[in-house]
Amino acid sequence: VRDVMTRKVITAKPGDDIKRVATVLLQRGINHLPIVDEKGKLVGIVTSWDLAKALAFKKRTLREIMTQKVVTVQEDEAIDVLAQKMARHNISGVPVIDVENRVVGIVTAEDLSKKLVGRVK
Repeated sequence: VRDVMTRKVITAKPGDDIKRVATVLLQRGINHLPIVDEKGKLVGIVTSWDLAKALAFKKRTLREIMTQKVVTVQEDEAIDVLAQKMARHNISGVPVIDVENRVVGIVTAEDLSKKLVGRVK
C-alpha cells in the first residue's frame, strides 16, 4: 500500500461546516475526506456522494452524513488485499492508518489505476 498511497492527506474535524468541507473537496479535486479527532485519529470519512446526500436530505452537520465504520488499510498491506477490500465494500477510496488509528495516507481507485498503468508497458 505504501507504494500507491497519497501521503499528504487533507482531513476535517467532525464539527466542521459541511459547506467548508464541500469547498475543500471541490477546490482540491478530491472525493474522499477522512474525518479525524483532535488527536488525528480516524473517526469517519466523508465523500462527494455523502455531500450530495446532505444537499438532498437537508443535513447540516458532518456527523449526520459521515460514514463512521470506515474500511481502512495499513501501509504494509499488499495491494491485492486493498483491492479486494475496495471491491468487497464497493468503495473507491481507503484511508491508510497507523497502529494508533491515525491517518497517514489514502489510496483511491485512481491511485491504483496509475500504479497498474505504470506496470503495463
